[in-house]
Amino acid sequence: MQSADKKEWPLVSAIVLSYNQARFAVECLESIKAQDYPNLELIINDDASKDNSVAVIEEWLAKKPQIPSLFIKSKTNLGICRSLNNAYRAAKGKYMSGIAADDMWLPNKLRHQAGLMESLPAKVGLVYSDAMQMDEQGNDLPLKFYEDAGRNRFFSKMPQGDVQIELWQANFIAPMTTLIRRECFDKVGLYDENLFAEDWDMWLRISRHYEFVFSPQLSARYRIVGTSATRNNFGRLMDDMCKTCIKHLKAGGLPAPVRRAAGVKLHSLAAASFAYKSPRHKQNLTQAMKYRPTGGAALRLALAWSGLSGSDFERFRSALRGPRLEPGAPQTLKGKES
Repeated sequence: MQSADKKEWPLVSAIVLSYNQARFAVECLESIKAQDYPNLELIINDDASKDNSVAVIEEWLAKKPQIPSLFIKSKTNLGICRSLNNAYRAAKGKYMSGIAADDMWLPNKLRHQAGLMESLPAKVGLVYSDAMQMDEQGNDLPLKFYEDAGRNRFFSKMPQGDVQIELWQANFIAPMTTLIRRECFDKVGLYDENLFAEDWDMWLRISRHYEFVFSPQLSARYRIVGTSATRNNFGRLMDDMCKTCIKHLKAGGLPAPVRRAAGVKLHSLAAASFAYKSPRHKQNLTQAMKYRPTGGAALRLALAWSGLSGSDFERFRSALRGPRLEPGAPQTLKGKES
């Protein structure tokens, strides 16, 4: 890296979050080293891993002195949001890019995205791309991040510009693909430590003030790991997403179309939490009724407080709507929205 080249490029803070990912950490760190970005700082936060992640990372750092780095080692497990906040507070870059220690960046991610952001107006706060997906062994999977979990069913093309409504329809952004202006965090604050899952709430907050830009150049490989915290805590994740909806609806200041989209999302998530019997499904349904009252929400709420289940809801709804009519038969009643 030439010093003259370094002066021409803004400082980027690469932030790595590690927790029990010793077997993947070197691959992740090597993908950062391979960026060949001339003005980079590396901040790693290990969240009290129980495996030998710390030793693996320390060994790698000892061999890579050319990258300015800071290794934060938490003594107790703080969770994703607190760990990220500790790392972001230490970062000095004009741009921030975070990655989990089991994921990887593709070559030229930082140079391409930093160059793109430098060419865009200040109203653009975040650039993102799609990501390849891989299994635990590093084998490529057939679906990219945007295609997986049906994210692509909501949009004919990748959203950009004012993406507030689109973010309420689906969390379509792969966090490890993003590059974010530091001033976004100065404006909206750091990650909400009261939440279990960090990224969606942050995108929603940033989107209130900044535009997003999609880059068609793939920038990362996302690893699907069976021990993922979010994959193994689905009920908690549903409750957390409902909590995020309620937080934004209570805060106010949303334009009417965005507020409607937020209410629809809360209704959908509350129904899912009821079907799954998450710990807070009753509270979720109560809030859904408050912000977007429908017959379906009222029925689910009554059943939930009676100790009944999602399958009971389907039976009640079928009974209320009556038997299905054959295709083409005249309809005299319309089922209400659920």
